[in-house]
Amino acid sequence: MISENINLHKSRTPVRIPLSVVRMVVDPTGEGEAAPSTTSLGREVIKCPQCGYRELEVSMHMHNVPYFGNVVMEVGRCPSCGFLYRDIYVAEYGERKRFEVKVSREFGDYLLIKSSSATVIIPELGIEITPGPAALGYITTARGILERVLEVLLLVCTEASEECKSKLEEVKKALEGELEFTLIVDDPLGKSLVVQLGEHNKARSRQPPQHKDLSTAVQRP
Repeated sequence: MISENINLHKSRTPVRIPLSVVRMVVDPTGEGEAAPSTTSLGREVIKCPQCGYRELEVSMHMHNVPYFGNVVMEVGRCPSCGFLYRDIYVAEYGERKRFEVKVSREFGDYLLIKSSSATVIIPELGIEITPGPAALGYITTARGILERVLEVLLLVCTEASEECKSKLEEVKKALEGELEFTLIVDDPLGKSLVVQLGEHNKARSRQPPQHKDLSTAVQRP
């Protein structure tokens, strides 16, 4: 089951690459045990996004996370297929959020909560990461997104494709700080958040960076 797709655009033709591995440490055991500092929010039953089993029990915990404030972490393991469901998102949500920030040596890096409902776009590199049926939420950085894209490109660029090699070099330059790029996080449910990191990875502010006001109200799920 595809958790996310990385779309590499050249002109109008995307190259779709399945992204099935995401990194987020919430509960490595998958048993839904909360850390001592978390607050339990109870449990809910959902349909397994991988096998369709209708009684996947998910435990929910709220935790105060540095840089982000209160976030909700969900975790559960499907008793039918073993799929580990995980999601993380800000505790207060309900309106669409679209963050658009510049990443470079001058501006520094950004820390982000990317929820399971968010799409990530890097227009200069023609990269678009869209949620699949089994999308998971995770915490990463802007450069962490690029590192994952690079990892996937190294796996798929085995053929002598000039387009693929060119994309690989662009991503490497962006990672090395030689190429400024725009990071766009678009979340229709408003569950994601982006914060700017200062020198030596110290947050300059707990508030999200300035972003274009493209919000439209949506109903809470």
